Amino acid sequence: MDESLPRFAIEPETVIGEIVRSVDSSCATIDITALLEEVFCYRSQRRTLAEVLHTDAELLTSGRPEGPRTVERLIRALQAKGATGLVLPRCGKCGRQRPLTALADGRRICRSCANRRQVQANPCGICGSIDYAGRDRDGTPRCRAHPPGGDIDPAVELAGRLAGPTGLPIETAVAAIRAVARNRGGQLRLLWAFEDHPDLLSGGGAKGPPKTGALARALINRGATGVQVPRCPLCDRAAELRLLHQGQRCCGRCWLARHREVCADCERLLPVGGRTFDGKPVCVGCRQADPFNRRCCDGCGQLRVVKARTGDGRALCSTCHDIPRARCATCGELGPCRFVTSEAPRCLSCCAKQRKEAICVGCGNWRRVNNRTATGEPLCGNCGKKPKPCDGCGKVYRVSARTADGRGLCQTCWAKHPAARQPCAACGSVERLYHHGLCAACAAPRSLHRALAGPNGRLRPELEGVYTALLRLPPHASLRWSNRRPTHRALLQALAVGTGLITHESLDPLAPAQIVDHLRALLVAGEALPERDEQLARLERWVTRTVARVPNPTERRLLTHYTAWQPLRRLRRVRPGRHITVGQGDSVRMEIRNTVRLLEWLHGGGIPLAEATQDHIDTWLSQGSTQRHWVRAFLLWTSRSGHSRPLTAPAHGSELSFNVIAQDHRWALVRRLVTDHQLAVPDRAAGLLVLLFAQPPSRITRLTTDHVLDTGEHVRLRLGREPVLVPAPLDDLLRELVNRRRGRSTIPPGREPTWLFHGIYPGRAMDPSSLSRRLRAIGVQPRQARNASLMDVASELPAYVFSRLLGYCQKTADNWNTEASGFGPDYAADLTRR
Repeated sequence: MDESLPRFAIEPETVIGEIVRSVDSSCATIDITALLEEVFCYRSQRRTLAEVLHTDAELLTSGRPEGPRTVERLIRALQAKGATGLVLPRCGKCGRQRPLTALADGRRICRSCANRRQVQANPCGICGSIDYAGRDRDGTPRCRAHPPGGDIDPAVELAGRLAGPTGLPIETAVAAIRAVARNRGGQLRLLWAFEDHPDLLSGGGAKGPPKTGALARALINRGATGVQVPRCPLCDRAAELRLLHQGQRCCGRCWLARHREVCADCERLLPVGGRTFDGKPVCVGCRQADPFNRRCCDGCGQLRVVKARTGDGRALCSTCHDIPRARCATCGELGPCRFVTSEAPRCLSCCAKQRKEAICVGCGNWRRVNNRTATGEPLCGNCGKKPKPCDGCGKVYRVSARTADGRGLCQTCWAKHPAARQPCAACGSVERLYHHGLCAACAAPRSLHRALAGPNGRLRPELEGVYTALLRLPPHASLRWSNRRPTHRALLQALAVGTGLITHESLDPLAPAQIVDHLRALLVAGEALPERDEQLARLERWVTRTVARVPNPTERRLLTHYTAWQPLRRLRRVRPGRHITVGQGDSVRMEIRNTVRLLEWLHGGGIPLAEATQDHIDTWLSQGSTQRHWVRAFLLWTSRSGHSRPLTAPAHGSELSFNVIAQDHRWALVRRLVTDHQLAVPDRAAGLLVLLFAQPPSRITRLTTDHVLDTGEHVRLRLGREPVLVPAPLDDLLRELVNRRRGRSTIPPGREPTWLFHGIYPGRAMDPSSLSRRLRAIGVQPRQARNASLMDVASELPAYVFSRLLGYCQKTADNWNTEASGFGPDYAADLTRR
């Protein structure tokens, strides 16, 4: 290693730890090295942070919005561990302690100030308004009143151009476009590209935006004809064309081949794999071989890239990380060993010495023998693992194993071959071995125990429930958690080194959130944790973070009291066994978000809430959208409680029948869902339930097999008090959902849920927002379609009848019956009474 480099480049973790402990004595007990490796995955980030703090250590305590974002991330991580003397940087514009994700004039600013700065710097090119909404195809800023592209729907406009050449219906083309480009800006860019180059889907895809290839594949999957997936113009491969070279798009391989530099170490012209500390280019091989990027492994003692650390802080490379420790029978040293289940374990050094060297028959060099040919001739590692046509499937892959007659098979074919199954060293069953000579059923308990064991090798009593719940899974699923996937294994190791009981609250701060939610669902399905309302839990955490933004402490406590005793109290009163819906949570978020904005606006003007007048409220309401009317409930509460003067805001109006689709469009969607067998069965069934029975996604996802009453001849669905007769072919779709009710998620045997629509987590129903996105992808807008169906049903059936059939309360049924019949009879009756 180059000794001329500064110390913060060679030992960044040590330098950062010394600086942090020198400015804040409360960090003396924190393992800063482990924290840095957890927060900053790449050592280059830690080197940059060490250099910045070495230059100006006051960034940790001054609150100045300077330096990289890593300074703020370090302070937040240390404060979470108990640091008290560090100060988060404040926004360079508004002065608030928020995540500073943007940069302006050399100072870091929050996202809100960055958005405001962008809007003010881009006035509309037509009216001069600073309500920035994007840029037109000439690059001129546009406001929301004059959006880019005008009032057209770019997806429909582009679908009209593609429908004829591809042979697809316009609705199918629109669904493909919206599945690829979800926002209006992306759809406009595709439309403008097709206007400039009409041949994008017939061979000229390299001229268009990166989404062109995804759009071509989406159209082909929906049955389009005459569409070609864009190929790289330089190598003629069908690959992702995301990079530009001389004005045209190309694949990553061709871009790297044409952007080569001379490596500073080997002096060969190769693609750049990284750069040295002083900015010189190096290739991939030299970068991996550079000792500057390596650490000494505590397992094998070699200078390698550190993959993980044990509970006692020992750094291990990728080779030693998953190898059990034992005492070598050859050298007597205690360390990572192979063959630990045999009578003669062997450490890695002794294993390497056992490998003989010979002349490789493939390259002719004197190399260590790693493989042999079918006739027993030696091969080095490179020659023995070259991709070759598999003797089983014929595809070109690396040979995973060979049969007794010398046939080389890929990994997939070898897994299916009888020779891959051998007797298990523990139970003797002939199966495919996965771990140290053990089958999956015998390896899963040992691997899971090792993943959950603490530094002393023992399992904490609090983790017995976690161990039992994961052990109830199929063996292959248990191995995925304990051995195969690094993110899953890291989560289990975090639980192993922790303290206290495993509860929902102890799992909430762990990361990544998606893996934590998956583990939580497994523990609930395995009865290691009680079931809770996850929508309500996420809402409570969101409310705590949002209310903390209120600058005035008195008003912050007031808003905390209001949220606990008004909206959250109403949601907590949901009947046992029922969970709040996504719509209910979004309504509370809308109310609290706008209330916080009002209090921030009053604080910015130096106006306490107790002294605010109705004129102040009206001024704030007039400066924004109608969503600000959601503060009405909070203002009425403060007025009744004496925390403010009598204040109010307009009531939030209901859209009801104004937000519907035309009946002919509704029946066209029904015909498509009935006849299009290429759509997924859950999407077809959910869409028909919305269009025919006016069921919202929040109710559809809660349907179970108990709601489906199948007599063999007819199928009835219990949506309300009285089951409703299901017409064909929806009855066959429901039967298919009942028969295959086990979803993609892995759950303990014997605990299969009865949901008709499964989610991605074990034992959980599909999230209503996910179902809504899937319906929009096939052209069904859930709310407008449900309203249109309600209008149709309410116009044909009395309110009492359809409330009992479809599960709506009587008041809602009466309202829709009034909407469907118009206000004429009510007006005539009222006029007669007068």
